[in-house]
Amino acid sequence: MKPVYIERASAVSPLGSSLDDIWQNIIDGNTVHSTISLANGQSYLVAECEPGTRENLSDYGSLFSQKIISLVSELKLTTSVDVIFFASAVGNLAEAEHQVYSCNTISSELLDFAATENVFRKTAAWGEHTRFVTIPTGCCAGLQAMGLARALMHQLNVTRGLVMSLDFGLTPLAIESFNKINATRSYSDSLSANPSRPFCTDRDGFLFADGGGAVLITTNRPEGDGVAVTGYGCVSSAFHMTDIETDGRAIRQSIEKALTDADISAEAITHINLHASGTQQNDLAEYQALLDVIGHDIPPVTAFKGNHGHALGGANMIEVALTWKMMMTGILPPTPYGLPVNAYPQITARHAPINSDFNAVLKTASGFSGIHAALILELVNG
Repeated sequence: MKPVYIERASAVSPLGSSLDDIWQNIIDGNTVHSTISLANGQSYLVAECEPGTRENLSDYGSLFSQKIISLVSELKLTTSVDVIFFASAVGNLAEAEHQVYSCNTISSELLDFAATENVFRKTAAWGEHTRFVTIPTGCCAGLQAMGLARALMHQLNVTRGLVMSLDFGLTPLAIESFNKINATRSYSDSLSANPSRPFCTDRDGFLFADGGGAVLITTNRPEGDGVAVTGYGCVSSAFHMTDIETDGRAIRQSIEKALTDADISAEAITHINLHASGTQQNDLAEYQALLDVIGHDIPPVTAFKGNHGHALGGANMIEVALTWKMMMTGILPPTPYGLPVNAYPQITARHAPINSDFNAVLKTASGFSGIHAALILELVNG
């Protein structure tokens, strides 16, 4: 299958309101988290793009549309795109909860993720003939949107597209739900270090966050150097609603599909950006998958959830945007400050940014119900 090429990227996360801000914090090894309390009196660990906003669900719900508009604005579009692919795990859950707690009727439009098209209509991305596609498949949705975009843009014979994933899901329902199934990092009065700890022996669940990212893509090869999306693989193992197979079988299958699609060998991979949620199951499963596909000589790994937590489906495109930034600059960031990264001998800590080889990058993502996806991104020369 023909590739698509990333022209520009944007992002918003608890580390910054633009991709450049986030990137600088990543380069500096910075991390972020805060403590919040719900009406039940319990405290929870989170990472927020707009600290304090979630205390008023109506205000927090408005961030869903505001951040979509800001992500498009950061791409600095001068003309509309042919097609938009939007991915989200929970949609505007905050506004839905606000309506419930206010004893109001929830409109069908609020529950329809495809209605997010109306937000994009207010941006420079929208034109008379722009098409809109929604991917509401959870924490893997962003990578699935990238894979779908690569396939459909060539089939539709269109040139320019926008892929975005975004979630602002720090609501009472979501926070307590993830806590009930022991997916998120537990609050502790004695916590003295960053609670998001991918590939650390003491990892204890993901740090719930909000945010999102976007890329502008084209089917036209760039005149200068650029990044091509050359491979995609996805499997749905239906292993369990929330647990995953720690032998990494399904993750391995998604990676193998992506490698085959890109027509490259596992040995050609020079960098890996992992889902790395910081749960015991996920990190073990990804590690086992890498051993099975690549062997013990694993290339350098990045795991950005260690810096700013897990924004559900939004995390995918934040990480794709940051991966694009790594590839375009040739700079490999340090691991998040203070993390020992000591769970597995082949994945180790780095204490400063260094120049690195990003000729062929593997990007992974996983979601509940056994969905796993992988992308291959390759540098191209003009």
